[in-house]
Amino acid sequence: MAHFTSHLADSIARRHGIVRTGDLIAAGFSHHAIRRMIASGSLVRQHRDTYRVATAPDTFEARCVAASLADSTATITGPAAGRLWGFRHVVRVDVPIVLVEHSRHPFAHGVLVRRSNQLSDLDQLLRPDGIRLARPPRAWFDCARDSSDRRFEMLTEWVIDNHTPVPELWEMMRRLEQRGRPGLARVRRVLSQRATWQRPAGSGLELRVLKALERSGVPELVRQHPIMLQDHTIVHPDGARPEIRWAVEVDHVTWHGGRFDAQYDKARDRQLRRVAWQVDRVTDQELRDDFAGSITELAELYRLRCAELAA
Repeated sequence: MAHFTSHLADSIARRHGIVRTGDLIAAGFSHHAIRRMIASGSLVRQHRDTYRVATAPDTFEARCVAASLADSTATITGPAAGRLWGFRHVVRVDVPIVLVEHSRHPFAHGVLVRRSNQLSDLDQLLRPDGIRLARPPRAWFDCARDSSDRRFEMLTEWVIDNHTPVPELWEMMRRLEQRGRPGLARVRRVLSQRATWQRPAGSGLELRVLKALERSGVPELVRQHPIMLQDHTIVHPDGARPEIRWAVEVDHVTWHGGRFDAQYDKARDRQLRRVAWQVDRVTDQELRDDFAGSITELAELYRLRCAELAA
């Protein structure tokens, strides 16, 4: 009589309790035995040739594995992928949102199907647990249809800070720029609100500030240096001197800082102080009004930080 081998049991555990017909056949189960397990409730049918072992909990991750195994093109995307990536500012969903090709119909129930033939291998990855997941740029784009402009602006800034540089987001939009694609208009509106220098063709205000600080005597700052907070969140300031735990951030009040994320920035600064980091901020408006004066101020704050630690 066939039984779960240690290899099959390990595979089922890794996949959050999900198993395929092919896995069971390879382990020696007959089709008749599989039908009996379904009838007895030992296996719970998820999709075509895909089951959950009844003793495993019906979790969000298990549902995502089942959807990924049901079809070789199925990819978890949108807010569902955002949940798995830990995106901020997205609606929390309990149902997998699955992107499949137009000709496919692999699912029985319990998923939200979205169709597209524009899904490159570079847009997805296969996790060790069997979930085929949209990478952050594609997940970000697919979140646009399920969001308001305000939320999508905040999500965009968070994705830029934590996952994807601005040029990759613009490239994603250009690649998916097909008339009538859901969410495209929102993506265009949000990205177009960034100032010209924030676009890929621009030089980048952050880089200008860091170079100006070097010319004023501040040693070269590390860009996007990772700092772990007490809650294990990792933040990446625009420039940092790790040896004195000093960082500088450029806030874009015309884009997000003065509109939505001021409260978040203040909370993050408090968390940074709890791990002995000092962060000094300057806004794009201040830099436009008096670039040289703002750089002089930041350089003076750097020297004060050095003196404070030396004392």
